[in-house]
Amino acid sequence: MQIDFDLEQIKKIVFIEAVQDYGGARISTVELAERLSKNHNVAIIDFYGSCKPFTDSVTKRGLELSIIDKREVPYIINTSPYLLVKIVNFVLFVPHLMGIRKKVQRLLKEIEPDYIILNNSKVLTSLAFFPNKKFKVLFFARGWFVLSQITKLDRLLYKNLVDKYVCVANATKQALFCGGLTSLENLYVVHNAISEVNLAKEVAEIEKGENTKIVLHAGGFLKDKGQLVSLEMAKILKEKGVDFKLILAGLVYKGGESELFYNKVIDLVQLYNLEGFVELVKNKPNVISYFNACDILIHPSETEGLPRVIMEAMILKKPVVANAVGGVSDYILNGFTGFLPHHNSATEYAESVQKLIENESIYNFIADNAYNLVKTSFTAENQLNSLNKVFES
Repeated sequence: MQIDFDLEQIKKIVFIEAVQDYGGARISTVELAERLSKNHNVAIIDFYGSCKPFTDSVTKRGLELSIIDKREVPYIINTSPYLLVKIVNFVLFVPHLMGIRKKVQRLLKEIEPDYIILNNSKVLTSLAFFPNKKFKVLFFARGWFVLSQITKLDRLLYKNLVDKYVCVANATKQALFCGGLTSLENLYVVHNAISEVNLAKEVAEIEKGENTKIVLHAGGFLKDKGQLVSLEMAKILKEKGVDFKLILAGLVYKGGESELFYNKVIDLVQLYNLEGFVELVKNKPNVISYFNACDILIHPSETEGLPRVIMEAMILKKPVVANAVGGVSDYILNGFTGFLPHHNSATEYAESVQKLIENESIYNFIADNAYNLVKTSFTAENQLNSLNKVFES
């Protein structure tokens, strides 16, 4: 890939982050920053520097990293289920956030960036009341961003502080427009990029039978990530006598909700007598080894932007069965590059998985089509060309 730039085209680009975990969205952000750094001056600002996998990855790639307020753990205010505690935490958080804002703005005045790229309202607040602002703010919308997911405060921040929106999927673009946040002229789709060359080759060791097929569900342990649907599917497949093993791999997030949900998943595995059919993989740093080991990926998530896990499965020729939410339909044409069951239908998930396990020709047809899609369309060159159109607009 060769893209020529003259000196006038070289931009100063700053990514502002408040990283809690190094999941798919953050991995994609770091990869994009590295690609941009080949032809532009790129720096990353992280509020806390508390996520070691993130800071290690940034440093390893030779990217400039500034940490505003070094902490061992991120500042999280929604750690309690009780409203009163949340209110108290928020009140205590406000002066902290104002201090962060002051430090960020001081640093930006030194850097004098042309563009700032960020992806959430928390970091966006650090740009409020910036004097004599000369940079453009690009909001990288990595989620679905349907109207019901956006608070009134966030809408106010977006409308007043964002210049252009970089949307990870066409569904995100349509959601932001239909939500009345901006005009179509300010919305640009920039897909993630992937190459199998950059993926680790390690294969996870999974205890299974000789002909047992591995079905992977990769996602943080939260209700909206769909693990309960996956367990219902596993129950159906077991009753049908399908030779499979389900791997539920993901992070258990700090706070209360994720840990409680993880324990619920454990209880359901026992209740459904699925101990020999389901394996839980908690907080594994190298989940890609499970992608290499699996045969099929399922993704019954409630909401998505452009899920990286689907792209990773496709580039490894592992068929995907997923809910048609957010940018999933940018990847999957039902029956051609994957399967789109009725939303959260464990029965239809089971039918699709069984079909892939028992019909090799269908398996190969889906796997090859999906591979060719991401191999030709979701490339670094296409991503950079799309983003350059934003810079040029």
